[in-house]
Amino acid sequence: MEFNEEKYKSFVEPQILRCRDGDWEHAKRVVRWVKELGERRNNLSLLIAAGYIHDIGWRDVLPPGRITLEKLMQYEPEANKNSRPFARELLKEFGFLEDDINTVLRLIDAADAHGAELDDEKVIVDADTLSKLSIDHVREKFQESKWKGMYEYFAKETPKRIQTEKGKKIYPKLLKELAVVLQIENE
Repeated sequence: MEFNEEKYKSFVEPQILRCRDGDWEHAKRVVRWVKELGERRNNLSLLIAAGYIHDIGWRDVLPPGRITLEKLMQYEPEANKNSRPFARELLKEFGFLEDDINTVLRLIDAADAHGAELDDEKVIVDADTLSKLSIDHVREKFQESKWKGMYEYFAKETPKRIQTEKGKKIYPKLLKELAVVLQIENE
């Protein structure tokens, strides 16, 4: 099957919009990072497919609204449990072959676990992690009173998650930029 990103993006968008506030914008940022980190990979289209739907497990889990880290942690196991069946359903409906579905599911599993063993898994995990180090991500998803706490969480967790050489070079700059913006906005 020839992958048509625009057609796929239009197909999955309504489903991701049923996830948490900000998940669709986050997914598009993840895909931008996937393209940068995985630019020469043979399976880039499968990484892109996973990037758009890696948070599909959050579909219909929470009511609309920005959340807290505590609520994220409370509902993350349920969302992760939903990821495989929801993703499989979408991928089959779109016409992916079984081998490709299994690859995308493996990539989503890595993103859900925030850890990777294979090189392509490292790309999706790093793309997901780097996309969170943006003021847009924080604004779209979290209650304003929790922004500094989210920054502290990202500062603690990001070094444990980043595995690609490019990601290791990029994340300190993004984290610093986020700190600067949050300090300015919270004065």
